[in-house]
Amino acid sequence: MTIDEAPRYGGHDSGANPVEHMLAGPAAASLVVLRLLGEVALAESATLTVSASVNVGRVMGTDDGAAIEMIRLDWHVANAEHAERLRAALPHLARRRPGQALIDAASISTEGVSIRELTTAGE
Repeated sequence: MTIDEAPRYGGHDSGANPVEHMLAGPAAASLVVLRLLGEVALAESATLTVSASVNVGRVMGTDDGAAIEMIRLDWHVANAEHAERLRAALPHLARRRPGQALIDAASISTEGVSIRELTTAGE
């Protein structure tokens, strides 16, 4: 694994930064736990984007607020039936997901489900 920061933080941007690596954990864990909950087809077809904003003041030692100001998990599924199944699974997923403490520690956390828009060829 290559871990690096952007040049403005003293790095060379040669790999994902520490926060990006941290966010990969809950994303991967979410998909694994979804499978463990029996939603294999849903886990295979869903996409999950995890984004966050970091309290740079906390990292720099000038603020004592939450290190992660906001974390957002955006699920995208193929259809309404998948959306309904995923929404029903989310509370169970949160109880079992490794890395849930990171999500819970954020000042603001959201987890949403949307249906991917289907496009036809040529559009």
